[in-house]
Amino acid sequence: MRKILHVFLITAGLAGFGALAHAQYGPPGGPYQPDSVNTLVEKVHTDLNDGYAHWRLSNGDRNRLNNAEKRLRGFAADWRHGKFDKGDLDDSIAAIQHVLDNNHLAGQERDNLASDTDALRQMREAYNRHEIGSW
Repeated sequence: MRKILHVFLITAGLAGFGALAHAQYGPPGGPYQPDSVNTLVEKVHTDLNDGYAHWRLSNGDRNRLNNAEKRLRGFAADWRHGKFDKGDLDDSIAAIQHVLDNNHLAGQERDNLASDTDALRQMREAYNRHEIGSW
């Protein structure tokens, strides 16, 4: 009887852990799994590099974007360990949006970066709706 209870408790614990992992990152294969978030951060990096080749940015805006990218990388690393750092995410979104709003950027590079920013906002909104993250 004791052995059956022990097996039951282990099984229940594993099932509970699986449910928590699902709640943390959303559905398996979804856009908020750590690997998907890393892919999005890499896309931001690539889109910024493409933009740098076409845009004339002030040193202040270039520094703002570099800092945003650094904070996004920190956010992704924290997220991989189950920590949602809303401050890093919000600050990165705001910095990128500031450059998009205050410069005459054009072309596919600008559109790509705007799309990246929308994807980051969607993640923040999923967190605000308690669809992802730990509580």
